[in-house]
Amino acid sequence: PTWLQVLLWVTAVLTVTSEASPKKDYYETLGVPSTATEAEIKRAYKKLAMKWHPDKNPDQKELAQREFIAIQSAYEVLGDATKRRRYDNQKSFFSEDSGQQWDGGDRGGGFEPPGDPITTVDQLYEVEKSGEPVLIHVYSDHRHYFGEWMRELAEDIRIVHVNFFTVEEGVLQRLRLARFPMFIICSGTGSSVPYYPSGWDFLNLVEAVRAAVVEVVPYTDRVQLLSSEADLDHFLQLHPMGSSKPRVLVFLNDVRRPVLSVYLAAKRLAGTYHFAQIGAQKWVVSRFKLQRVPSIIVIDPATRQGATQAPLLMQDRTDLLVKQLRRAAEGDHPRSAAIMPEFHEGSFRERCKGEWEGNCGLVALFLVPAALLGTDEAARKALRRFREACKLALRHFGAGCECFWLRHGPGAPGSAWHEALAPLLAINGSAGAEVKGIWVAAVAGRALKMTVFQKSVVDRELAQRDLTQWLQKLLASGAEGLSDQRWPTLDVTELPPLPLPEERLTGPRGFLGVLIDRLSSYSGVLHDSGGQIAQVLVFGLLLGWPLLSNVLTQCRQSSASPVAGVGCQVQVDGLRNHPEYNGLRGKVVSYEPASGATPAKYRVS
Repeated sequence: PTWLQVLLWVTAVLTVTSEASPKKDYYETLGVPSTATEAEIKRAYKKLAMKWHPDKNPDQKELAQREFIAIQSAYEVLGDATKRRRYDNQKSFFSEDSGQQWDGGDRGGGFEPPGDPITTVDQLYEVEKSGEPVLIHVYSDHRHYFGEWMRELAEDIRIVHVNFFTVEEGVLQRLRLARFPMFIICSGTGSSVPYYPSGWDFLNLVEAVRAAVVEVVPYTDRVQLLSSEADLDHFLQLHPMGSSKPRVLVFLNDVRRPVLSVYLAAKRLAGTYHFAQIGAQKWVVSRFKLQRVPSIIVIDPATRQGATQAPLLMQDRTDLLVKQLRRAAEGDHPRSAAIMPEFHEGSFRERCKGEWEGNCGLVALFLVPAALLGTDEAARKALRRFREACKLALRHFGAGCECFWLRHGPGAPGSAWHEALAPLLAINGSAGAEVKGIWVAAVAGRALKMTVFQKSVVDRELAQRDLTQWLQKLLASGAEGLSDQRWPTLDVTELPPLPLPEERLTGPRGFLGVLIDRLSSYSGVLHDSGGQIAQVLVFGLLLGWPLLSNVLTQCRQSSASPVAGVGCQVQVDGLRNHPEYNGLRGKVVSYEPASGATPAKYRVS
């Protein structure tokens, strides 16, 4: 470190020391010796509580409140035999080799730390099973890390507090505390690690804690690390049966550097986005016109277009980053969104509230074969034209229709909708579109009517204009107008079920993938059990294996073998050519019955 860094560190330590108010021992607070009896402690508490009760000190209410709280805290510990014994033994936690300690900032002056207190084992279980990273602050009234820095950290990470002297004994045993003050970082997946700030950490405790947390969480479970152009193309590609969720690409100086806000945003938006990060290599800078890092861009895998013209400078707080991503992808209103959603149960619920009315009285669908958008640029251009035509038509009419795209083909979730439209497409669909299997249709859900755009949308420059005019006429007619003979319509008795969204990037996993997932979940159960189940399995295997082995390799007597069957233990005897083997014991591994003049043969190992 440079002399300037040393000076800053000394200044920070002096500032903390000067701001921290001197703390009284609990015995001093109650005015009793450490050898006081339970009755003496109780008398002292009652006397001081009456003296410093805020209602009895209206002229110095703030001072009385501070004193009254200190008296209550002291009696809560010293008035309980177990907590008092724990308090009396606290010096064992502050041995010479226990590392650097810090008393933290003063909690006086009205400071209310963010986060909730934990006092019971049940509360601790709730924290461990919450599924989110949690910072557990272990403290006492005299030694802690409380300070204003916690407010900034609480914007990203949940903080809870454990008072060493007032918490249930089971909490201390489960956390395996070695000393305090300290932090325990829960990853949100069942694991936890201790963290002891030291040295330069105190210059910026917020960033030090963030760096410690991000090393614990399962970062790559939420954020892919892309190291090559092939990795990038695979991430951006829309796979035939894979997820159509927008891709969030994070640009960093070092692809290996985890960023806590990115992980937390990816976890919060797991149902709507896929996240990956990549280093700012030369080809990355050239391909994305990258100007600075850290930056982000949201990309639609269906059209291969970014939601913004260029990557945006990334916000460094989780809430701000989430808002930035949503604004980039969704705009100020769904009609101005840069990314058109795939038609499935989730998008219909989000855009239409699950009802075929209002803005969703009519739904326009761009039907495309499942494998085409990931490989065919003409299909992607056709979808872009459809998206822009929807924007123009809705900008003119304001509301009345929602636009989606839908995959069809063998195994595709939207095939039922394509089959329902097939009679209409066969008669009125564009012949030019049949080559690629791309059509545009509209559905009036309440009226149970369907219609189709009768011109090709592929490889036609005027397709966007024609689509816009078609949608405008459709909006002017409304869902009820589809009964007019001007529209080629199809009446259905019921609508097909809404497709289910696919969560995985490359599509549903096969039998082997499902088996691996189940084994992973079982390993998680073993981990959460604290190793007890694993120990039982190991000891059961050690004890049971000899018995199991004996069963599997037991002697199988056969009528064809009058002496011994395969697997039987035998003693060799009666050999004339190799008498040196007589008397040895072994196991029969094969048997050849007698044939004519040839005697029976046993192979013993």
